[in-house]
Amino acid sequence: MSNTFVSVNDAVLVDTIGRAENRLVFIAPGLRPPVANALAGAMAVVPNSAIHLVLDVDAEVSRLGYGDKDFKGMEMLQAAAAGHGLTVNHHPGIRIGLLIADETTLIYSPTAESIETENRQPDKPNAILLQVELPQSLADACALGEDGHATLEVGKDVIDAETVAAVKRDLAARPAKDFNIARVERVFSSMLQYVEFEIESYKLSTRTLRLDAKLFGIRDEAVTERLASRYRLFSDNDSLTVEIPYVGEDAVTNPNRPKEKFGPLSVDKERNRIKKLYIIEVGKNRALILRRNVAAFEKEIARLRKRMELYRDGVQSQIKTRTKEIAAELLAALTETLKNNPPPQWSSRHINVTLTDADVKRLFFEDIQQELEKVETDFDPAIRIDYKEITYATFVDKDFRKLIEARFGKEEISRIFDEHDAAPEQRKDEDEEKED
Repeated sequence: MSNTFVSVNDAVLVDTIGRAENRLVFIAPGLRPPVANALAGAMAVVPNSAIHLVLDVDAEVSRLGYGDKDFKGMEMLQAAAAGHGLTVNHHPGIRIGLLIADETTLIYSPTAESIETENRQPDKPNAILLQVELPQSLADACALGEDGHATLEVGKDVIDAETVAAVKRDLAARPAKDFNIARVERVFSSMLQYVEFEIESYKLSTRTLRLDAKLFGIRDEAVTERLASRYRLFSDNDSLTVEIPYVGEDAVTNPNRPKEKFGPLSVDKERNRIKKLYIIEVGKNRALILRRNVAAFEKEIARLRKRMELYRDGVQSQIKTRTKEIAAELLAALTETLKNNPPPQWSSRHINVTLTDADVKRLFFEDIQQELEKVETDFDPAIRIDYKEITYATFVDKDFRKLIEARFGKEEISRIFDEHDAAPEQRKDEDEEKED
């Protein structure tokens, strides 16, 4: 290695460690067995006082792919260090790599294999190589200076067997994913996500007035408890349309533009238009959206939500009028029945021996007043949006993959799977080796 910017992977680390004789510092989030074996071999050569080993002993390191999935490399290094009277030390959250082997210093970016394959191409540098005298500040920080551990900055805590065992238990409970699978999952998750898009309570045909069955002359308690009497305020054909201010693409009303008519059919039309633009149906009650379209989708939703709020406000007065009309109609139809056969709960609420029309009207409205107020206030149409992440298991499902291939093209989806499931950099290196 003669360049300053170089490519470092496990093979380079193993080779560099293997040439160490006088001093050895290895600092990284984690390691794999080949590097652990190289470090174990160097312990037989390099003086103990000139060795400093630091890792982040955390199960998440393995899940991210900074080390092997089963933590074998760490266990191997721990056992080798103990055999030479050395310790492996811990520094939480360390995410840079440092290897000092005699006069060679490598400062590198470790590869998280859950995200990408280990780099084996020299034209893709991830490290800085120094082959000059070690800077004093770096030597001191790694306990290689005259003051030894007094100036140590990283890896002050010794890793004990219980800490390693705790990480192993954590990995057993929540194992690291196969890294190839994790990479494919990451790619697709960066492209797509599940979306739930629902519009609720905007149809007036669902508005009802709940009435006590006793108002209809039913006196059997067992029957009245089971009988839910609801009177629909609007028929299926009723579709209240109101005029609302014009709402621009920024979801702000514009008084300079003509008002527009808006109602339940308008909501249906807008919902279908938005779904056609952005939503990918992938089976019963499942839909996807491209992440790049989320911002535009939410902009459309903001505009529709504002229009629905204006519609709600405009409809409230009409609902109030309609509920009063319905109450008057019901009273007219029930007055004679109620005079002749009043509900038992009315007996203590009137003075006249025989109920008058005025008594019936007062008592009837007292009984249904709470329901009238509820109908007038509970009309609140709403849009519900919810995003969920997708998994690799979903994409390898045969039926699901057929659906997205139909949407994006079979060649495109196959290319994504091929590129990220076959470790392309490693494959390229292997092909080059065969040519040689």
